[in-house]
Amino acid sequence: MVNASLNWASICGIVLAIWGLIAAPLAIAQLVIFLQRNNGDSTSILKIIYILLVTPLRFIGSLLIGGILFFQGWRLDPILQFGMFGLVFLYLSESAFGFLRDLVKLLQSRRNT
Repeated sequence: MVNASLNWASICGIVLAIWGLIAAPLAIAQLVIFLQRNNGDSTSILKIIYILLVTPLRFIGSLLIGGILFFQGWRLDPILQFGMFGLVFLYLSESAFGFLRDLVKLLQSRRNT
């Protein structure tokens, strides 16, 4: 038996699962962008390792947690639903900011060359 209802936690679960599907190709594009402007120093190697580690975790984690929130979010009381809404909003804004920051850097470097 599957029990799901449409509340804040379920909506956050749907958004998080969709963001997980969108974030995977964006992370691959972020890695390609970073490799194109790679300087070869130790900080860039650490950044590449970081992106390679975070990409599958962000994809799998977003789908898993989004599914849990969608199917089990009805059990949360309103305070916890609001807390999950806040956490999902902060997570989405942080990861989107990282993608946009790298895109702006790429566009600026292409404009300067």
